[in-house]
Amino acid sequence: MVNIEEIAKALGAEILDIGRPVKTVEQATREAGVERRQVIKSLVIISESGPLLVIVDGESRVSMAKLEAKFGGCRFASPREVRELTGYEVGGVPPIGVPLRTIMDQRVLENEYVIGGGGAIDRLLRIRPERILEYQQAEVMDVRE
Repeated sequence: MVNIEEIAKALGAEILDIGRPVKTVEQATREAGVERRQVIKSLVIISESGPLLVIVDGESRVSMAKLEAKFGGCRFASPREVRELTGYEVGGVPPIGVPLRTIMDQRVLENEYVIGGGGAIDRLLRIRPERILEYQQAEVMDVRE
């Protein structure tokens, strides 16, 4: 598994050790002192074209219809599949260092920085969205409902 701390440091990002579980957008906004739209969700989707890491902001829901138009049938990965595909537990999946084809909703790029999973449920990652885009070689798409 990749070392999320090393990647974060190389990208000028910061790991925030919260010290207690952060599993929801609401908890992340409170702990990091940011708006909902600055929080990102790193979601693992199983598509007919292969597994995807889909990144959306905390105010948005993923549109399966939009994903299916490009990737065929789609569903959310089970917690076991998330762990097997990423090496992380649901709630701790970071937006970087995950070896999956990455789709980023265009709205994420409207933020100067975003807060995402930090590799464990009690850690968050503060990073510029452009760095996620570059590192993951992400495709930018409108994937919101």
